[in-house]
Amino acid sequence: MKNLKCVFPLLLVSALLALSGCGNSDSGKASDKPVQPAVQARPSDNLDHKAFESKYVDMCVNQELALRKKEHPTSGNSGVADEALSKLCNCIAQEESKRLTKQEARKFVQQNEYPMSLMIKAGQAEEVCSKK
Repeated sequence: MKNLKCVFPLLLVSALLALSGCGNSDSGKASDKPVQPAVQARPSDNLDHKAFESKYVDMCVNQELALRKKEHPTSGNSGVADEALSKLCNCIAQEESKRLTKQEARKFVQQNEYPMSLMIKAGQAEEVCSKK
């Protein structure tokens, strides 16, 4: 969980900067990476992934709001999630969920573990979401 507190805000800030126009200028170009084929998931897998997405969105929004409040303590709306933040966190959660194993999703939801493998997947998801 310590790794999450250190790395996640940096990843989130970089994604927000990319969305605000400070990111890659060739966002309209097609990616050189092959598209991963969709894997048919079992219903229990979907439940694990939905629980992951829900918990991840809550964590994402709460951490960004805490960061905003820390950076701008006198701002009146620093504790309120705006539409762009909610949309970004939802996108990242959904994209990251596509790359998760059932075991990773369960560890995150049930044991509150966010290992480096998930952080890497979050970085990939942020890249995808920043181009949308």
